[in-house]
Amino acid sequence: RYSAPSWIGTVTLGQAGAHLTYYHRASEQLQVGVEFEASTRLQDSSVAFGYQLELPRGNLLFRGSLDSSWQVGAVLEKKLPPLPLTLALGAFINHRKEKFHCGFGLTIG
Repeated sequence: RYSAPSWIGTVTLGQAGAHLTYYHRASEQLQVGVEFEASTRLQDSSVAFGYQLELPRGNLLFRGSLDSSWQVGAVLEKKLPPLPLTLALGAFINHRKEKFHCGFGLTIG
């Protein structure tokens, strides 16, 4: 495990494969991360990229991801002050399997 004030990187190697991660806090509002996983047992590998963008003045939080199986996802969270409510809207699409999922949620508290 390697780290600095604005980033963290990890490497795990073993007989079953390898796992590498990198997380970077680009600014107070933006965070990004990458994950690579390779399995020698399954002879498969995958890569995923994700981000989080926080807009405190608008009480908004965006999250998104993209992986090597062509799954793309996004979530928008909006705090609803002065009520203790958070509205979440999410959508995920898998281009390879031609599937689309979307939904919403309401968090109280």
